[in-house]
Amino acid sequence: MKGSRAVAALVIGAAGLAGLAGLAGLSACARQGGGPAGPPEDELWVAADSVEGGPTIARAERAELQERVAAGGRIAFHDLHVTHVFSPVTGRVTRVLAQPGQSVRKGSPLVAIQSPDVGSAFSDVVKARADLQQAEAELGRQRRLARVEAATQRELEAAEDAARRAEAEYHRTQQKAALLRSGGLDAVTQEYTLKSFIDGEVIARQVNPGAEVQGQYSGGQAVELFTIGDIRRVWVLADVAEADLPRVAIGADVTAEVAAYPGRVFRGRVDWIAPALDPALRTARVRAEIANDDEALKPEMYAQVSIAAAPRRALAIPRGAITRIGTAAFAYVDVGVAPGRRRAMKRRLIRIADHGGPLVEVTGGLSEGDAVLVERDGPSKQEGGDRVELSDEQFTAAGLEVKALAASDVPDAVELGGRLTFDDLRVTHVFSPVTGRVTRVLARPGQKVRRGTPLAAILSPDVGGAVADVVKAEADLAQASHELQRQQELYEARAGARRDLEAAQATFQKARAELERARAKARLLREGSVDRVTQEYLLASPIDGEVVARNVNPGMEVQGQYASAANPVELFTVGDPGRLLVLADAYEVDLPRLRAGAPVSVRAAATPGRAAAGKIEWVSDVVDPQLRTVKVRCSVDNRERLLRPEMYEPVRIEVPGARLLAVPREALLRVGDETVVFVERSAAGGKHVLERRRVTADEGRAGGLVPISGAVRPGDRVVTRGAIFVLGML
Repeated sequence: MKGSRAVAALVIGAAGLAGLAGLAGLSACARQGGGPAGPPEDELWVAADSVEGGPTIARAERAELQERVAAGGRIAFHDLHVTHVFSPVTGRVTRVLAQPGQSVRKGSPLVAIQSPDVGSAFSDVVKARADLQQAEAELGRQRRLARVEAATQRELEAAEDAARRAEAEYHRTQQKAALLRSGGLDAVTQEYTLKSFIDGEVIARQVNPGAEVQGQYSGGQAVELFTIGDIRRVWVLADVAEADLPRVAIGADVTAEVAAYPGRVFRGRVDWIAPALDPALRTARVRAEIANDDEALKPEMYAQVSIAAAPRRALAIPRGAITRIGTAAFAYVDVGVAPGRRRAMKRRLIRIADHGGPLVEVTGGLSEGDAVLVERDGPSKQEGGDRVELSDEQFTAAGLEVKALAASDVPDAVELGGRLTFDDLRVTHVFSPVTGRVTRVLARPGQKVRRGTPLAAILSPDVGGAVADVVKAEADLAQASHELQRQQELYEARAGARRDLEAAQATFQKARAELERARAKARLLREGSVDRVTQEYLLASPIDGEVVARNVNPGMEVQGQYASAANPVELFTVGDPGRLLVLADAYEVDLPRLRAGAPVSVRAAATPGRAAAGKIEWVSDVVDPQLRTVKVRCSVDNRERLLRPEMYEPVRIEVPGARLLAVPREALLRVGDETVVFVERSAAGGKHVLERRRVTADEGRAGGLVPISGAVRPGDRVVTRGAIFVLGML
C-alpha cells in the first residue's frame, strides 16, 4: 500500500469500532458538575457524537513506507557548463566587449588587449621557420656527402640533431601562435581579442579598460578576467552520512529545497556517488543534476536535499496520531469504554522514525492492531481563554475599530546595504609601460582629461632601447639583404656554394622578423609620446574622465609593465564620477523579488532628504560562500555629486507589489512567540464577541500594510485599532 491508499487502509470509520457511533472532541460536561468525574491527566474521553473535521481512529498496521534520506547540500555549477577565462597574452586592455549578465555564444568577443606578445609570437614563427629550412638544407647536404664518403659520420649526426632541434622549435612557436589565433588578431595594431570558449552567460567580470593584464604563458601571476557559465542545468552536491549510503543508488529521485523559494521543490536524479568518505565529516558526496530553466537556483546556495530510498514494510501510524511534548513523541491509544458511552484514549510514549510522507514508522511503544487517535485538519478550535465578550458601551469606550479583511495592493521594497564604487567601464588604473625616472607630473587630482592627455613624463632607457632596437634591426636587415643578393649572384655565376646561399636566405628571413618585432614593441610605446633624443616618454590617459588619484611625484623611480617588473605601481586613477555603481549584498530569500531594471534610490548620510536615483543592472548568479549573499549591481546618476566612491549607504530597491490579505501594523500583537489578531465573531444583542487568532505576518515588508496568513479568511472582521486593549482583558 502506498500514499493515500495506505492511509485509507489504516483509518477506520465509526462503524469499525464497537460501541462507537461517531467521534468528536473531549466532552466538557464533567467539568460543569453535571456528570461523572473527568478523565485522568494522561487520558482523553472521546464522545460518541462525531463532528465534521474532528478526530478519528486509526490502527497501527504494517505498511509499505517510501523512505527518503535527508542530507544537507549545496548548489554548484555543472562543471561542463562553466569556464574561467584568463588572458593568454600580457598587455593593456583597450576595449571591454561583454557585460555581466550578458548571454554569449562560443566565439563571442569578451575583451580586446593590446600586447607585444602578438608581434613576438609571429616573429618567433618566422625565425624558427628560417632556422628549420637552413637545418634541413644542411642535413640534405651532409647526407649527399656521406653517400660519396666525402663527410664523416660525426658531421652527419650533428646535422641530424640540429634539424630535429629546429623542427621542435618550429612546432613550439607554431603552437603558441595557434593559441593566439584562437582569439582574434590584428597583426598591425597587435590587438588580441579574447573570446568565449563556451555558450553561456557572463557570470563575473574582473577587468576594465586600460587595465594591465598578465598572460597565462608569460610566467607572471595571471588574474581571471571573466567567468562564463550556463546555469540552466546545475548540480546539487549532498553530503550523505555513512550509515545512509547503502540506501542510496544511482538513478534515485532527488528533491532539493532552498531558502529563497520556500515550498518550491526542485527535482533531479542521482548520477554519481563518491567512492570514498570524507575522513573528517564521515560523509560521502552524492551528486544529482537538476533542471534550472528559469535560473532560480544559484551556485553556492545551501539546499535541503531528500533522496528516495528503496521502500520497505514496517509498523506505521498516520502522522496526525503523533503528539509531541518537547523531544518526546506520544500517541493516544484506545484502552476501553469510558463513562457516558465514550472511549478512553490513554497517552502512551512511543518511539518513531520519521522518513517523511503521510505515515510515520513506529519502532517501539505500540503493537500491531492498536487503535490510536488521529487529529484531522479542520476549523481551529478556540479555547475559552482566547475569546472576549464586550458590550456596546465597552466597545465604544475602548475606541475599537474593525474592518473586513480583503486583498489589498501591498507595495514592497527591499532595503540592502551597499558600497559605492566607480563604474568599471568608466575608470582605468594607469601604470607605466617603461622603467625609468619621473621627470614631470603633468596632471593634478580633480583635473578633467581627455583620452591622450599627458599625465606624466618619464625618462627611460626603455625608450632608447626600443628605438635602438628598431634602428639596429633595420641595419641588420639591410646587411642581410645585401649579403643575400651577393650570394645569389655568386651562385648564379657558379662562384659560390649553395650552402652559403641558403645561409644568407635564412639570415635575411630572421632579420626581417626581428625588425617586425622591434617595430611592434616601439609601436606600443607610441601610445604615449616618445622623444628619441631625450628618451623621455609621455604617459597619456587611455580614457576620458577625471584624475581621481595620483600616486607619483617628480624624481620617483617606476617599474615598467612590459619590463618583467615584479611589482609595478599604479601611477594614476582616471575615472568618471558622474555615474557610479552600487554593489549591494542581497540575501537568498530576497532573490525572487529582484529583477534587472528595478528602480533604486540611494540616500547618503551626508545629504539627508536627498536621494540619487538609478536602477538594477545585474543580479549575480553565484552566492558568496562566506557571506551567504548575492551581489546586486546598480547604476546611479551622480551628476549632483551627492555620492562618493567607497561610501557605505543603504539602498532601497522598489520591487513589484502583490494583492495579499493585509492588515494595518497596529492590528498585530505579539504574545510570547506568536503573532495574533482579534476577529469579531458576532455583534448582536448588544454583545461583541472578539476571538484571538494566530497568524503569520510578513512584517519585513515596507509600508503600513502587513500581509498575513493563517487562521483568517477574506471577509473576517479584524480589529484594526485598540487590539492591545482587548488583549489586556484575556
